[in-house]
Order: sequence, then C-alpha cells, then structure tokens
Amino acid sequence: MLGKNKAPFLLALCATALLGLTPRPAQAADVTITPVEWLALPDFCRAGILGSIYIHRVPFELRGQGDIPAAYDAKTIGIPGPHHFCFGLVHLNRARRGAEKFDLAIGEMSYSYDQMNRNSPMFSYVSANLGTAMYLGRKRDQATRVWTEAINMQPQRRESYLALADALLGENRPQEALKVLQRYEEKKETDYPDAEHFLAQTYFDLKQYGEAKTHAERAYALGYPVFGLREKLKRLGKW
Repeated sequence: MLGKNKAPFLLALCATALLGLTPRPAQAADVTITPVEWLALPDFCRAGILGSIYIHRVPFELRGQGDIPAAYDAKTIGIPGPHHFCFGLVHLNRARRGAEKFDLAIGEMSYSYDQMNRNSPMFSYVSANLGTAMYLGRKRDQATRVWTEAINMQPQRRESYLALADALLGENRPQEALKVLQRYEEKKETDYPDAEHFLAQTYFDLKQYGEAKTHAERAYALGYPVFGLREKLKRLGKW
C-alpha cells in the first residue's frame, strides 16, 4: 500500500543532520537488516536508510543491491526521519513473527509520526502501520485514535480504513468493519485491489456471498494475487 515517490540522498542526509538534534527512540543494541528484509522494503525506505545514520545497519554487500533509486522526493514523501519509520516496518514484521516486541516498532514509527505534517501525502500510510503496531502490541485505544485521525484528515486514502477494518474483522465484528469500508467507498478516488478484497472478505464473513463474489472479482481483475477467498466461495458453490 505504498506510493513510489522518491528524493535525493542528499536531502535525506540533510534531514538526518537536522533530526539529530531531537532525541531518538530507544533501540536494540545491534540491529542488522537481513537480505530478505532489505529487498522487501519500498524504494523510498531503502534510499532513506542509505542516506542516514542507519546505513551501518545494512550489510555492506547489500548496499548496492536491489532497485534503489538514485533519488526520491523527500518533500512529496513527507515523512520526517524516514529511516526511523522504515526500520519500524522491519521491527513490525519481526514482532509479527514473535522475534521482537512491538514496542521497538512503535518507538521508531512514533519518532517520524510525531513530527509529521497531517497533510502529508503519506500520513495515512504511516498512521496505518503505527496503528497496527500499537494494536498488536495491545495498545488498542491508541491504535484506534491514530487510525481515526488519519481517516478524518485524509478520507480519500485507504490505508487506515483497511487497518481499522482488519482489526475489526479479527475481533469478529464484520458489521462494524463493513461500515468503515463503506465510508471509504464513499470517499475513494479510485479502486485498489486490497480494498476490494477487504470488502469481499467482510461480505463473506457476513454470509453475503453475492456481494463477496462481486468484490472478489474486482480485486482479482485489479491484480490481487491471493485466491483463497475465491476457493472458499467455490467450496460453498457461490462462485
């Protein structure tokens, strides 16, 4: 759920120097990114990390690998200290696997989030991920506040709607998830495969199989790569 906006490494270096005046989040003593984690990061993250003090966390042999852009537009991305947020993504994925505590992800992401302009194009994306880290770290009220603020500030962006709907589905509250997604449907500017799939899954959980099939077909037509929901509908004779 990412844009591919990019900015010069020099801008990232300047931003790092300025942000160095602000206390940084507490970190594990030795955090080295793996090849899989490195290549899984979005372009702006790899560029931002290489242009920051966190470059030492990237093994030397990885620094020239992957499709790393020569520049990315920091003003368009609008994430203060993007290397902090980006390492937060790494910590979030590790915590999902049980390898770390979610507090590491929350600390890194919060460093960028707290300084972020609420009108930044990436505010909903950053909020969605921070909220997810908070929610999975059992800070559910904080997560809901983060998601709700992003939805109110950027009602046309899908990321925080989907994060909130995902949490509600996980709590077996599909009717509430549907209300969240319907609100997004009213505000959206274009169709996205993940949003359509969330709608399909929500309707499936509500046993509204016709609507589930309609949105699943849209998701797959838009390129959604996982076909488990289609198989579930087939087993029920609804596809």
